[in-house]
Amino acid sequence: MKPSRPELRALTGLRGMAAICVALGHFQQLYLTNAPFMWDNAVDLFFCLSGFTLSYVYRPEDIRFSHYLTARIARIYPLYFVTLVIVGGAIVWPLQIDSTTYPVGHALSDFLLQVLMLNSWPLIGSGVHWNSPAWSVSVEWFCYVLLFPLLLFQKAPRSTAIRLLCIVLLSATAYSLFVRHFDSNLFIPMLYEPKSQWSYWVDLFRGVFSFTAGWIVFSCYDRRDALYTFCTKSSALLWSSVVLLIALAYCDRINSQALMLLYPFVVLAATDQTSVASRLLGSRPLHFLGLISYSIYMTHYVLFIGVVAVFGLPATWKLSIYPLVAGICLAMFIGSYLVIERPARDAIRRPRCMHVIGAS
Repeated sequence: MKPSRPELRALTGLRGMAAICVALGHFQQLYLTNAPFMWDNAVDLFFCLSGFTLSYVYRPEDIRFSHYLTARIARIYPLYFVTLVIVGGAIVWPLQIDSTTYPVGHALSDFLLQVLMLNSWPLIGSGVHWNSPAWSVSVEWFCYVLLFPLLLFQKAPRSTAIRLLCIVLLSATAYSLFVRHFDSNLFIPMLYEPKSQWSYWVDLFRGVFSFTAGWIVFSCYDRRDALYTFCTKSSALLWSSVVLLIALAYCDRINSQALMLLYPFVVLAATDQTSVASRLLGSRPLHFLGLISYSIYMTHYVLFIGVVAVFGLPATWKLSIYPLVAGICLAMFIGSYLVIERPARDAIRRPRCMHVIGAS
């Protein structure tokens, strides 16, 4: 087996920034709807990073799928399941089970689908997610189980121009589907039928297209092609473009989801560890945020609801409450990583590692 590749620290930091952006976006949507400062479309950056990272880590000539799936389950499932149970037991079952809006039979069906991480799979899942961010974990699971094994043994287009065209088309198609058919009401635990059946497919296509774009981005990185050269040398330009799109979104000039059009190029630019942006993303604070990014992502929704239950709505908070809440949130993010995520991940992977050592 070939030695593992070195960590690209900037990508870890980028994942941490994405997690914080999603958390702030959900906080705004829940409690500060008239005070925009962030959106949750950084989830699309997660998908692109996943496509790149898995392609970076796994090689077709030495992958063992049993090891691969064990590692994927260990990475996402324990904390996913814990937060699902907490939200179900503390919020959904006592507060939202109703014979007319959300019958027990539908709730049980949704629970089982979420346990199996199938809730975002069209024709199988209902699109309901008790822990709001969990929809993307279901989509990631689809990419892990079905999409990546196919991509791993495929060759990306040889031409740099074709690779660029594929990235643009994938991102633009995902953006178009989101703008036309995304329906946030599907997420709510209740009986609901969207206007368009395409709404059931938006989340899956959104993840599949961004994940595939990340796979193509890895090909550009691996070949060190002209697109890689442009992005790494134009890191400042790309990040300036991100800032410009955010400003335009604040002014309601564009849909904030347009940011996803830049994410593949931002990921490619971040692979150059020498740029100012990459050094900042790879710094210890942001790198640490990247390490706990999954805990941030999976626990923030539950945590925000708990914070409001204790302190009331943010509109009533004194200025001193904000740093206190920020400190509590950070402590809980770190705690869930140290107490739940990392120990459970290591416990699941350890028997497999011991088996490999014994066999060798």
